[in-house]
Amino acid sequence: MKVSLENKVKLSIVIPVYNVETTLERAVKSLFDNKFGNIEVLLIDDGSTDNSGQICESLSKKSEKIYCYHKKNGGLSSARNYGLKKATGNLIAFLDSDDYYLPGCIDAVINDFQEHKPDIICFGLKKGKTEEDSVSLSHEEYIGCSNIEAIKLLFKSKAIDFYAWNKVFKKEIIGNIEFPEGKLYEDMVPIYNAFKIAKSVDVLNFLGIFYFQNINSIVYQNFNPKQYDNIIQREILLENIKVDFPEFLDLAMSRLVDGYLSTGFKIGLSNKENTDQKKYYEISKLEIKKLLIDIRGNNEIPITKKIALHLYLINSSLYSILYKQILRK
Repeated sequence: MKVSLENKVKLSIVIPVYNVETTLERAVKSLFDNKFGNIEVLLIDDGSTDNSGQICESLSKKSEKIYCYHKKNGGLSSARNYGLKKATGNLIAFLDSDDYYLPGCIDAVINDFQEHKPDIICFGLKKGKTEEDSVSLSHEEYIGCSNIEAIKLLFKSKAIDFYAWNKVFKKEIIGNIEFPEGKLYEDMVPIYNAFKIAKSVDVLNFLGIFYFQNINSIVYQNFNPKQYDNIIQREILLENIKVDFPEFLDLAMSRLVDGYLSTGFKIGLSNKENTDQKKYYEISKLEIKKLLIDIRGNNEIPITKKIALHLYLINSSLYSILYKQILRK
């Protein structure tokens, strides 16, 4: 039976804001398309140079549930960490300012929390440039997963994955975890750390958020050294898994391979006269040669990906062409 606990449950939604004047209001509006009303919205203006800061101020004046904070630019993780310190709710969610919740998302999450009291709730997503051309990813419902079961799902399910924005956390779980500042692919290790200490995780079978694939994001652009964080964060995760859950070592190695494949694609597309391209191609080649030895006998990694790593070592340009046509799909 669902019991009304609105006076006892408060959801804090942290929204980092940086130069998103065209999408910010849409993101905030999506939070109020629910019956549950005990929320606070924390808009963290991370030194925007467009009208985003003014929009934050305007939105905060329209609702006592919206709070506006301005800070020096420090990146997505810095803004999230700042928002976590300001949040007063016992539940925490993160929403990127170019994404938005789908109708009823908050109500579904709160209903589940009222009934089962999990430490973390996960839900499905749509992703694309528009809803019309989006891909939907959801997972069958699991209630009361242990941390071991849930961490396996992090690795195995594309609908759950190591994202911060398709989950709601008890503050006692996420409140003392910091996102790594100045890094890309910043979700992976903090989300793992949250799942590691969770005693109960619920996976809900509904689509709760639209993830906007912004082609202007640095993640989708041609290679630059910051994008090597994609590999570094996976290596950190792998080292944690070796200690905490060695039974998932093959899964963590598979994620590391994916990091090399996607980063290698960008390296292979880069101008061969680019100094960074040359440097990181040589670094990645040395690391992949060792990796190929480590993943022998790893059945979590398809043979096609192992062959792709060999091809990258031989001809990065040809590899990138084939990656785009085959592996990236």
